[in-house]
Amino acid sequence: MGRSAPFLRRLRVTDYRSIASCDVAFTPLLVLLGPNGAGKSNVVDALLFLADALRSTPADAATSRGGLDEILRRSAEPTDRFSVHLDIAVELNGEPTPVEYGFTLGRDSTGQRPVVVHEERCVIRGREGQEITTGFTLRDGLIVDGGKIERDRLYLPLAATQGEYAEVYRSLRAMLFYHLNVDRMRQIEHVGFGKRLGYSGERLGAVLGELAQEHPVFKARIDDYLNAIVPEAVGVDQRVIDSYSTVELRTREGERPFGPEAISVGTLHAAGVLTALFQPAVLEGQATLVTIEEPETALHPAAAGALFDALTEASEHVQVLITTQSADLLDRDDFDPASVRVVAMSGGVTKIGEIDEVSRRLVEDGRTTLGELMRGGQLQPEESA
Repeated sequence: MGRSAPFLRRLRVTDYRSIASCDVAFTPLLVLLGPNGAGKSNVVDALLFLADALRSTPADAATSRGGLDEILRRSAEPTDRFSVHLDIAVELNGEPTPVEYGFTLGRDSTGQRPVVVHEERCVIRGREGQEITTGFTLRDGLIVDGGKIERDRLYLPLAATQGEYAEVYRSLRAMLFYHLNVDRMRQIEHVGFGKRLGYSGERLGAVLGELAQEHPVFKARIDDYLNAIVPEAVGVDQRVIDSYSTVELRTREGERPFGPEAISVGTLHAAGVLTALFQPAVLEGQATLVTIEEPETALHPAAAGALFDALTEASEHVQVLITTQSADLLDRDDFDPASVRVVAMSGGVTKIGEIDEVSRRLVEDGRTTLGELMRGGQLQPEESA
């Protein structure tokens, strides 16, 4: 069940919303740390845009975000395109194989299409970055070395019908993203098969039911972590009423479980986070990355330690990316500062980088914690060389 190597190695983004340019190296558990409004969500959304564009089309992905004007970075010198590029490791023939994939999208100079693909590139390399095994480059609808497609389409979904591209395509689509919404999680849904939790927490009850049947050990882990986060909670389960499904909470003192409307915001949000981390899609190797925005939402600061332990354990099964502005979550001595990227806003532009050298030394020497530095406003991204 554990991953032999992190799936996502590197993310490069240009001119996407508040991001002029960023180059982020990834670890098995990576924390994007910064205040509200710094641009953490824009980093995640650039990654999600790539996944959405592959699932549907670039135009659909842009439309769901309000159109290209809402995506392109606004600056004194307007740009007409943006880019998202990834370095990933894909399991091919039982080995983690380096792959580079990304694209540059932008305006159509003819005005006929909402979005066009200026360039798309995929390179599948040999072991340890040796000679190129295979790859393609697409420029303005023309495939280098032959063929063409519509200028508003990506080529990878077509290439995925054959050979090694199929696993690249599957792996990129297997990234899971979560911005949990408690109101959405309270809704009653038709009973269904639940391998994957929805973006806002949809199908929570069904996923918990699937876990209880197929992975009872990890269902028990969720209950244990929930109890550590919310001491009065014993566990969270699926509740089935006729052909409908929802959730219920077992407590120490209650004779009957609480239904979804009676579960507190913090408890239900925590249950959603834990389920996202240990859902069947993760345990069965169907997910390559789990991204959760603000997992500490509505939790008491004392619960931060248990939440962080859950994130750490989950990262042994799947790569985990979170955004947070919580100093409490990182207020511990054993957290590696190399797994944090500080996100800050400067002059309307998002800056992202590793912890500055002075702060890193203070943490590594045990003289302070990341949480203490954040409370004091002392965390800044390291300036690029």
